[in-house]
Parts: sequence; structure tokens; C-alpha cells
Amino acid sequence: MALRMALHIQGCPAVDFESLKLVSIYLLKFPRLVVERIVRLLAEVEFVRLQTEGQTIKTVVPTVPYYNQIYSDLGAYAADRKFTEVEQLALAMTERLAKSPEEKERLFAALGGERAALEGLVEIGKQGGFLWQERARGRVILGNPSYFSENWDVFADHVAGLGSASVGRVLDLVRRYQGWPLALIERDLKIGDREVSAEDARLLRQLAEFGAVKPPCIQTKHAGENQFIFTPVPFGVKLNPIRHDIFERALAIVSAVRQGQLLPEAFRIRSPLAVLSKMRSHKRLGKATQEFTQQYRKLVHMRIAKLVPAGNDYFEFHLIDTETNIEALNIAYDLVATGESQTLGVDTDAINALQMDSQYLESRISRAEMARNKNTVPLSRENQELADQLLLRLAP
Repeated sequence: MALRMALHIQGCPAVDFESLKLVSIYLLKFPRLVVERIVRLLAEVEFVRLQTEGQTIKTVVPTVPYYNQIYSDLGAYAADRKFTEVEQLALAMTERLAKSPEEKERLFAALGGERAALEGLVEIGKQGGFLWQERARGRVILGNPSYFSENWDVFADHVAGLGSASVGRVLDLVRRYQGWPLALIERDLKIGDREVSAEDARLLRQLAEFGAVKPPCIQTKHAGENQFIFTPVPFGVKLNPIRHDIFERALAIVSAVRQGQLLPEAFRIRSPLAVLSKMRSHKRLGKATQEFTQQYRKLVHMRIAKLVPAGNDYFEFHLIDTETNIEALNIAYDLVATGESQTLGVDTDAINALQMDSQYLESRISRAEMARNKNTVPLSRENQELADQLLLRLAP
């Protein structure tokens, strides 16, 4: 929760604490009683400065770092804390399952620890949403929804049939080479410069057919129809329609660039990152070519780009400069550079609510509450404060 809050206030000006509290509770779905503890944790790790009156927090001034430092700094903070044996088991379990879903009995044997403690962690994980459990081929398979949030049954079936090591190795290679053409994987038995087996290639084909990985498709006259393979949605993000559209645009951008890199007609892209960087900085590509009409046709249909005639069937690529397309392009760059996006799980509504006036915030919270449960009768503010105090006294 501290990491999620940090990602949402990153780059914001000073934030009123009461507004931050409301956004955290109603939009980010944090438990009411932990918001202040999260803010004070961020202050301790120097991600925010607090302006207070006595013990009361009035204003939160974000100083959140960017890129991987946000993860390394919070990780160092956590490493300095003493975890109980059960907490250490929970961390080991979720970390292991981040690489691949795994058969329950095999996982228990690898982790060690008391059986009762491990079974208890599985139940806590399922209820807390950081583990899923599926039965396949008579075996119980566990997975980490932070990395395998869609089509659990497909992953479970492959783990039961092929083992977690095979699935984990293949998905790790896909993560390193996001958007690699499936046809090249099947032809060369390679992902990037790493060899894979025919069984691994069949696994990717089956995962693509069942929708467990997202396979955007580009059709050209010289290379035919090609699917481009990606790992599942990172971080288990439950994408709202707007975020889903942005993510789909990002995958389409990566696929178009990979087409030019790996399946060109005449003009090969040597550095995908250089092309994506030029798209971001210049909002266009320098040279006009005859290949752009096929390579970037899908981006035109998705209103990401337009192709401007330059004569003799040559066209220039121009990015349509909208916030949605810029964000999709940033995600595409991250996917190629690091294999995952740091910003995909950020709720832009929550960020806007932190920076708009109280009327906008109240309106946004009201809509969120109505969507959550139309039959819920809210407590009055006085009664809610009494309930909070009671729960605080009962807390261990």
C-alpha cells in the first residue's frame, strides 16, 4: 500500500492530508485505519515531508523518487525490519510464485516450515488476493495473481503437465523480449538470442490461443500475418476500460516496432528503443518509407498515429499527440526496456482527485461509492469516528 500510494503522489504538489485520506480510502480501497500509518511510513523512508500541527498531519509534500529507486528504497526499508518466521514464509512463497505457478505439494516441500503454517498462509493469501489456487489434472496448483492474473486455469494446466520450471523459463524469456513474433519463435526455436525447445514453442502457441498472453497481430504482404507475444498484464492490474485501452495501444506500438525490427521488407529497425524514444521526443519519425502503410496501419486504425503522404507512395509517421497516446508510448518504451511498466497500475482518476478542488473530489468519491454498493447505508461521520475508535481499541 505504501508503494501504491507513492506511485500516485509521485510528482504531485503539496497534498492536503484529508484529501489524500479520502482518495486512499474510496478510490485506492485502502482500509481507513491504516492510511495515516502508510503516510508516516513514507515520511520515515523520506518519500514525503509532513507539515503538522502537534501530532496532526495537515499537509503531505511528496518527494518520491523515480524509476527503480522507488522500489530499492522501500525494499531497503523493509529489509531493515525484523520479519516473523511466518512472514518470511509468506514472502518466500509469493516470490517463488512470481516466477511461475507451482504445484502446491512441490512448493511446500521447497519452502519447508510447518504444514499448518503453510496451509494457513495459503488461506490468508486467497482471502487477501495475493494467491490463487486451481485444480488441474488431479493436482492443486498455486499462483501469484500479481503476475498471473488472467486465465489461471490455462497456467495451472500447463504447470501440472510440464512443470513450473518450464513455464517460468519461457515466460521469463518473453518478459525479456516483449513483443517477439510467435512465427519466429516457432521457426528458429529462439526468443531473442536464447534457445527454446519445440515444447516451449508449443506452450506459447497454446497460451496465445487461450488468451493467457496477449497476441496483437500485424498483416503485411511480404511477411503475412504475425502474432506478437507478451506476458500477462503485469502486477495483476485490474484494468478499467480506459487503462485497458491504453495498455492495448502500448502493445500495438511495440508490435509495430518489432515488425520493423524483425520482419521488415527493406528498411530494418536496428534499435527499437531509439525508434520509441524518437516517437516520444519528436512525435514523428524522420524518414518517409513505403513500408509504413503496412507496418503502422493498426496504429492508424487505433488513432495512435497518422501517415502523411510524402509522394511516390512514401509516407511519414506522425504520432497523434494526446495524453492517452503519450502514456501508451511510455508504457511501450518500458516494456521493451525493462519488460514491465511501472505506471500501468496507477489510477489516473485518483491522481486527478488529489489535485482538483474539493467539489471534484466529493463527486468522484460519490460515484465510486455508488458503483461499489448501491444498497449500502453509510454511517454518519460521527458514528464512523466512534466505530474507528472502537476498532482501534480492539486492535492488537
